[in-house]
Parts: sequence; structure tokens; C-alpha cells
Amino acid sequence: MEKPVIILGDGLLGSLLAYRLRQVLPEIEFKLYEQSSVLGGFEPCSFRSSDCESSLPWLSPLISQSWESHHIKFNKFEKWITDPYHLIDSRRLNEVLKTSIGPDIVKLNNEKSLELALQESSFVIDTRNICHYKKKGFRKHLILEMELVEDHHLIAPVLFNAGVDRKDTFRTIRYFPLSSKKLILKDFWFSENNHINTNEMRNAAIATIGLMGWKIKKVIREDFGISDFPLSSPIIPQEGRVVSLAGIFHDTTGSSMPLITKLVDRMVKTSFRFGELREVVLTFKNENAIDKKFFQFLNKLMIEDRQEIFEAVYQQPYPVLERFSRGELTMFDRSRILFGKSGYQIKKMMNLILPYSTVPPVHLAKPE
Repeated sequence: MEKPVIILGDGLLGSLLAYRLRQVLPEIEFKLYEQSSVLGGFEPCSFRSSDCESSLPWLSPLISQSWESHHIKFNKFEKWITDPYHLIDSRRLNEVLKTSIGPDIVKLNNEKSLELALQESSFVIDTRNICHYKKKGFRKHLILEMELVEDHHLIAPVLFNAGVDRKDTFRTIRYFPLSSKKLILKDFWFSENNHINTNEMRNAAIATIGLMGWKIKKVIREDFGISDFPLSSPIIPQEGRVVSLAGIFHDTTGSSMPLITKLVDRMVKTSFRFGELREVVLTFKNENAIDKKFFQFLNKLMIEDRQEIFEAVYQQPYPVLERFSRGELTMFDRSRILFGKSGYQIKKMMNLILPYSTVPPVHLAKPE
């Protein structure tokens, strides 16, 4: 009897792969070993319709809330964008995935070693982000789900509100309204060190909420975390019969949904044999290699030079922003984002960009 495929999970990628594999190739025998106590991780996941357009039909059951637009707000400019925005809450995700995949397949709280997994399987798909960076920063996050004393008056998500005191750390904030008085705040800190001061982050978030004129009635959920912020290309260990999916995320934003869904859709269109899967994954990573190097360069500008990279990105016309979010920039897009930086920085990126051409940013009106 042929041994099953084993998926070593550490969050969203392994869970969505198992979910889609069960739907499309139910004849494939596999096991999912998840390190956490829940599938998909604890962090709410958000994305635009344009990020995962071809995957929306199978993602729809996982979506807990959607909005018809979203609001980009910086000190110097703001714009409303009429691209629907979606939120996948970790609780809904876990419930749907556990029911769909099946209890016999999912092994929670199980940090199985790669060696044991290889012994028990025909091959292993390792979705854990096990890799080494010669140089990296850190992306720290605080997630607060809260109920306010009064209405917050938000009609859509607010992304990258830069009207906050960042001190010596680059910081971005996102608000997601759940009801008239409930919302989720995601506060990201980008830093050269991996130390999380939970009290400092919590107090800073509460101060920001106060600046918005809001008062907290009750904190429903609070979560802290940290992830790598790559400043160089990853070094990924190469094992025998292992398909490694390390590094499948947007190096600058940290978002993984656009890349995950695209790769998962490609994987389930194969016969799901080791050789074919390995070739599909290698091809996918090669297609994204230039963009990832560009994002790592942007990360250096943010960490080392305190450059307002997100501001430079979000002033671009929306088609450029769409491609940035999906990790599919053209050489022309890269030149637009970098325009205005020092000549030294432009020279370093000349092998990746073309001359800049002026096209005014498109600011959409606030929806009625």
C-alpha cells in the first residue's frame, strides 16, 4: 500500500492546500500535521478581490466579512478604492477547514519532525517557513478586536493610516469595521530587532484609538506576533523527497493570500506526484524571484533609511497598486515606485527597472 503524502503545516498555506486538495483531488491520501491548536493560525487574513480573483469561488465559504471599497489614508494624501475587500476571521476559517478536511486527516498540536514525516510518507510538502536570511529585519504585529463605547462611523477598512507617532520604528495600522461599534485593529511595527514590548505596543495602539476619538468598552481578543522581514534572498534547505514551500509570501507587505492561492491552484491541477509538484513549485518561485529581490530592496530602504515606501507605492495608479499587492510588478512599475529616490539607489536597481514615465495617480471619490 502506498504511503500518504504528509503536509507539515504552520499556518495558512498548509491549511488552504489541504482544503483545496480535498475538494479537487479527493482520491489523494494525505495527512496534515499542524503545529498550532487551530488551522490557519490565529491572525485574521485580509485581501482584495483583485488579489485572488480566480480563487474567489473556493475562498468564498471562508470569508467572514466583505466591503465594497477600502480607504487608503496618509498624512499627505488619501484615496478611496472601489475594489472589494475581504476578511477571513481565524475562528471561521478553523471551523470550515476542520469540517471540510476531516478529523482523521488533521493532526493539531503536532510538531512532527521532517525525519519522521519522511519515514511515514511517500513524500513531504513542507509549508513551514524554514529558511535562513543573511540579513533581515522583523515585522511585529498587535491585533486587537474590540467593542467601542460609541459608533466608530467607519464604512470600510482603512489601510496604512500613517497619522501616528512611529518614533524610531516604521509603523502602519489597519482598521476593519465589523459592526457599528466593533472593529479589528492590526498594528504593524517594522524594526531591526526581534524584541516585542507588548506593553509599549498595546499603549501605542490605545493612544492611536484615542486620537481617532474612540473609547474602548471591551477588548474581545488580543494577539501579538513576529515574522521575518527579508532584506536578502532566503537560503532554503534542500532535502530528499521534500517539496519546500518556504518563502511563499509578499516580502514587503507580509501578505500571503495572492501567492498562496495562485500556487495552490497550480498544485491541485497536477497529478500530485512528487516530481511534477517539485517542478511546479520551482517554476513558481523562479517567476517571482525578481519581484522578491525588488521587495527586499524596498525593505532595506524602510529599515535602514526610514523611507516612506508605502506612501510611494500607494500614490501610484491603481493598476500598479494591484500588481504590487499580487507581487507581479513590471519593470516599468518598479521604476515608478523608485522614482524620486537617490541616484545611488536608482543605480543599484538599474538591472530591474526601466526609465520613469509620468502618469498622474488616480484618486477615486469616496463612495456614497
